[in-house]
Amino acid sequence: MLTEPRKRHNGQLQACEPCRKAKIRCDHGSPKCSRCVLRSLNCIYHPAPMTKRRAPTSHTPIHFDATLPADLLTTQNVSSSFQIPTESSIGAGISLPPTDPSPAASSGLTARSSASKRNMLFQEELGQHETTRFSAVFVENQDSFGAVMLDAANSNHHELGREPDVTARSRVELAVRTLLNFPSARTCDMIMTGIHHIYDVWLSPTMIQQCLKQVWTEYASELGELRTRESVSRVANDLFLNHKRPHSTPECDVTSDYDHASWMNWFSGPNLRWEMIGILFSWAGIAFRCKQEWDPVFDLPEQCGRNRNTAADKMRECAAACIRLCEGSFEISDIMVICMKNSTRLQAIIISDESDRVRVDYGTVRSAFISAGLHRLAPVKEITPFSQHRASLASSMYYLDKSHSLFNARPPMLSNRYCQCPLPLDLCEEDIYGGRERLTAAIAKLDSDGWNTDGRIFTTTWLRALAMLSPIREGILELTLSVNSTFTKSQVEDLKVQLGKIVASYPPHIQYQENSGWTPQSSSRLNERSAHEVYMTTRIQLDVLQCQFLLQRLLVSRQFSGGQDLFDIAQETMSVILSLWLNRDRLQEFHHAFDWIAVSYGMPCAGILCVELLRASNIVPPAPPSELPSTASSRDRVRFSRSDVVQNLVIFRALLDWIRPTDNNAQLSKKFKTVLQRIIDAVFDSLGSSSGMQTQDMLSEQQIQRHYGPQDQQSPSQNIPTATDREHSIDPELNTFNDMDWLNTVDWTQGGWLEFGNLSGPTVPTPQS
Repeated sequence: MLTEPRKRHNGQLQACEPCRKAKIRCDHGSPKCSRCVLRSLNCIYHPAPMTKRRAPTSHTPIHFDATLPADLLTTQNVSSSFQIPTESSIGAGISLPPTDPSPAASSGLTARSSASKRNMLFQEELGQHETTRFSAVFVENQDSFGAVMLDAANSNHHELGREPDVTARSRVELAVRTLLNFPSARTCDMIMTGIHHIYDVWLSPTMIQQCLKQVWTEYASELGELRTRESVSRVANDLFLNHKRPHSTPECDVTSDYDHASWMNWFSGPNLRWEMIGILFSWAGIAFRCKQEWDPVFDLPEQCGRNRNTAADKMRECAAACIRLCEGSFEISDIMVICMKNSTRLQAIIISDESDRVRVDYGTVRSAFISAGLHRLAPVKEITPFSQHRASLASSMYYLDKSHSLFNARPPMLSNRYCQCPLPLDLCEEDIYGGRERLTAAIAKLDSDGWNTDGRIFTTTWLRALAMLSPIREGILELTLSVNSTFTKSQVEDLKVQLGKIVASYPPHIQYQENSGWTPQSSSRLNERSAHEVYMTTRIQLDVLQCQFLLQRLLVSRQFSGGQDLFDIAQETMSVILSLWLNRDRLQEFHHAFDWIAVSYGMPCAGILCVELLRASNIVPPAPPSELPSTASSRDRVRFSRSDVVQNLVIFRALLDWIRPTDNNAQLSKKFKTVLQRIIDAVFDSLGSSSGMQTQDMLSEQQIQRHYGPQDQQSPSQNIPTATDREHSIDPELNTFNDMDWLNTVDWTQGGWLEFGNLSGPTVPTPQS
């Protein structure tokens, strides 16, 4: 027994092993401390308590024992020997081990960067714009402090680099329960088939495929179909050990030894951590939600009878658990931001986009995004996979910040005053992660604005087009949500001009062309790809139309314009949405997005159509004369075809009814479907009252002139005939028509009624698209 307790690196006395494991204060008594004497425990002072013994090279089974969690985390770190093969060894199928077994070498870091981080007094680097940070003076003048700074940095390194205590039974139990729910190999293979249809830079197919390859290469037996608590505990052990090391990033400058392998090993290989496992869980949950209810993946025994909703919810729980497992040494890195964002997105598509819980969670993600420094990216000297990846994340988050703010009418968290989010280049992942030579050749083929010249639509193509609209969205939010301020017509017109220039700068292959993209339906892969590309260009067009719609709403709200332009934009948006739904059989991979399209883009436009239709049917009373604008004139009247509006609303109602109960906005769609049905019924019921109008009124029904907003100066008595007049003017044959009730018998979910070639039933014109 030691006569004098040892001292730790920070100068404190070492605690005995029972007190250290129980996380209680030790009085360092010798030969036994008072707590061990009181509890009759064997008081032992370990000579090196934080040193983990290495297991033999062969895997020795470890039996999980909840009472001895410390023994769980003492196996060899299998991931430390995994390395991405270099380009020269890919053909031979050999995975070369690192020449330097140190963590810095295995993660692709140079000695220079490792040394600089070790000598830093404070944990984070300092940007030139961060002069207000509490540590700015010390970091800026670290060379002037000399040895004092070095001693403090070394002392601080021991404290900050202290290994987290991973022996808590609660964390071990949570890790084991989480990994027991990891998707099986065949489940991953089945849901991997649609990974390229997600079109989300936060779910990189390359990262997903690479990490799954490592998982099933190293842990095929531990996470196989016969997995047990003991087997998954070995995986948890390796992840805990990897999590102890600081999360490094690959070098991005020209002078570094950056290559394809170092990029891959940044998020996998020896750096496979709980954050990446959480990303895999989130991807699996999102993939489940993108499947159809009858997909064979839900028939697998390991799904335990779950459907697309319950299976995704289980993955959400596991992704959230992975974030909790990182709390021991919580570090906001790029991978952590991705994990948090994907977990929040999965929760949003399970519950509802209008949930306050989702808004709060997205706010947390944006705060983590800022903490990681992704909101202000410095210019890079050379395009690398890491710089391209960060630019994609930054542009996407900046766009999503404006999108969520518009949807919820809440102020944005990211502003162009404080953010620098460069657009990523229009490159596919195969070129980005295919090696330096392939990346250089792909960059050389881009045009001067960074668009690809092959006419293809990648994930970054869609992202670039949407991110370029972010200044317009931010301007709309500033004009709409600013307190105690008014805007002028010229400010809105300037945004409209800027929007036109942005759309004109799009390359031709993403420009929306009405009715020209849908080729005849065929089983050939060429037409299948064409349908996907048309879907992407249509989604871009919907965002453009949404900006136009909101800008026009600003003009109408301040009576700077009449309602005709707003109505036309709403009608065009509705036609574009219905064109997607009418071709839904060719877009089965994107059915999961139809509820968001209907709620975010369709619902506001349908509201404008409903208001005008009700006014045209004399159901809504006109505004009092005192509320009418003095600038009202006949040229501001809204002209539209009641037939086209009714058809579009009826078909849109069928779209809302088609949305599955397991979709995240199903409840919101159901509520609006009820409102829409009542409006349509009210319009049909009013047809009897309008049949007794004079001939000139009936002839003008197809071209009704109405004021938008409170601009109708006619009284109800001028348009609505009395009951006596209706009885004498209604044709008896029209009475047998029963107010066009036959429309309610039409199955609007079938395309046959909407085709010109179908002459077996009533001919119904197709809506404008």
